[in-house]
Amino acid sequence: MLFVTKKDITCQKFQFMKIAVYGRNILSSIDNYLAILNLLKANGCGLFLYDEFAKFLAKKTPDFCECSTFSEENYITADFSFFVSLGGDGTFLEATRFVRKNNIPIIGVNTGSLGFLANVSVDEFQTVLGEILNGKYETEHRTLIHVEAQGKKNISACALNEITLQRTMPALISTTVEINGERLSQYWSDGLIIATPTGSTAYSMSVGGPIIVPTASNFVISPIAPHNLAIRPFVISDDIEIKIKLQTRGEKAMLTVDNQMFEVESGMEFTLKKSKYEISIIKPNSVNFYKTLRNKLMWGYDIRNDINVYQHSDNNKT
Repeated sequence: MLFVTKKDITCQKFQFMKIAVYGRNILSSIDNYLAILNLLKANGCGLFLYDEFAKFLAKKTPDFCECSTFSEENYITADFSFFVSLGGDGTFLEATRFVRKNNIPIIGVNTGSLGFLANVSVDEFQTVLGEILNGKYETEHRTLIHVEAQGKKNISACALNEITLQRTMPALISTTVEINGERLSQYWSDGLIIATPTGSTAYSMSVGGPIIVPTASNFVISPIAPHNLAIRPFVISDDIEIKIKLQTRGEKAMLTVDNQMFEVESGMEFTLKKSKYEISIIKPNSVNFYKTLRNKLMWGYDIRNDINVYQHSDNNKT
């Protein structure tokens, strides 16, 4: 845990930056929240806090009561330097709705558990902030997938990770998929996931889908527990249109668009394609996808690759 005092902070004179901050009202994370906000404030950043988050902080400390607040997407305008998400990946996904239309760069500071999108730890943030304020970073553009459907309620939404159709009853559901008007397959399964490259390390991966480099131009169609051995995850180009027709024995199924949920009916048709919007994720020089893959998902972990194991073994030979 990073604790910051005035003695610890080295303030430098940077060009003024207007920073928006989004967080959830989680009491156990309050010390981490304050550490991050104090660092931003000490380095001359103008803070704009999500209004519910600001009210939560005000109950604990008066230090940020003077900060401006925002509540809607249109409050975040193009003059913001960047956007900070405080929490885990779920918080990061919620935060993206504020930045996609103006393409404000976003960074996730992990005060949660795994943190794959929110891949900067609290302890790393002081170093990372210095890199950002000194311009030592890049922005990585991430594709969004858009879904539209008509029913009792029309649906139009975007996802950074994935869109899923899932059963809510014991019986399997049927999803018939067309790609640019050509039939691909009819899936009998618990559901279907259409993931972006960013989402390839999330739900899609957990059902056996491939990991894709985040900047690739692909989508992945992954069935959830398919009742057919010949069905496997399928990688397609992201410049095509996907249509899905849903059939269920019950009346309802569930559509999820990242962390949004919609109740949908049997017989509905869904159109999915690449969104006209995208997300720009701040990529400091000290953080990269492959490092995150190794550290967060233990990618390629093998006891034979651990030098400490070799040394321990050598020291105990008789």
